[in-house]
Amino acid sequence: MGAGEGEDIVPQGDTAPSDCSPTGFTGPAAARPDDAAALRRELEAARHRHAAEIAELRRQILEARKLAGLGELLGTTTHEFNNALTTILNYARMGLRHRDQPTRDKALERILSAGTRAAKITASVLGMSRQGTSRMEPVNLQVLIEDVLVLLDREMMKYRVQVEREFAPVPKVLANPGQIQQVLLNLMVNARQAMQGGGRLILRLSHDAASGLVDLMVRDTGSGMTPEVMRRIFEPRFSTKAGPDETGKGGTGLGLTACKEIVEAHRGRIRVESGVGRGTAITIRLPLQPAAQLPAA
Repeated sequence: MGAGEGEDIVPQGDTAPSDCSPTGFTGPAAARPDDAAALRRELEAARHRHAAEIAELRRQILEARKLAGLGELLGTTTHEFNNALTTILNYARMGLRHRDQPTRDKALERILSAGTRAAKITASVLGMSRQGTSRMEPVNLQVLIEDVLVLLDREMMKYRVQVEREFAPVPKVLANPGQIQQVLLNLMVNARQAMQGGGRLILRLSHDAASGLVDLMVRDTGSGMTPEVMRRIFEPRFSTKAGPDETGKGGTGLGLTACKEIVEAHRGRIRVESGVGRGTAITIRLPLQPAAQLPAA
């Protein structure tokens, strides 16, 4: 901690020797008002430097957490993209082996479906890769949720998790799409990991007109959390997991910390409700797109 934090400064008043000044000079000149003003300016400048350094360190830590999240995303994307390519190759071979038109039509339909899915995966990843930018824009949360589900669809089926959508019509919010996608990806993966024997993942959108916020809830029917765990879930490095699961996700203790910081940077709020054996519901509340930015009718 430097001078801006109050350390390494000689106390003023009765505790300071009469022949000393905070500047380290002795003699009558030490008490001149000009010297005191100069010292105050130096301390204020030091305080601003330290504040800027702390802000920069926080930014770097947040970026590191985002990169860790993108690393997990890369593993998910590679697996999903490989599934799409495998489907395309298998049905292409089937179409070449069989000359009859019905079989070829079926093969082409499956190839088109898998190719469309691959394109959606690519679009979703490109959206998340832009999260390093700070640009805010009007965002349709329902579209954003579906983009994330494209990446997790096979994973949810593998672990017998049923996805339920409860989407009320909501206005657009002002957000960074890539950053909110990263939050959603983290919350959905956490929910899936909490349901080791399968369960229901409930995604809900609602609009609170009184507060001017849109609520996005991610609820699971998993094991839930104790009050002690709930008090610590946003602490950096805290995790109830021994390490990444077989898909390579989780266990770093960085996910929810980064989620909270991203939501708060959007002037939003995050709320957690949980109980042992009752599952967990995490709601993020985001502000609407300002009226001044709405397109003209």
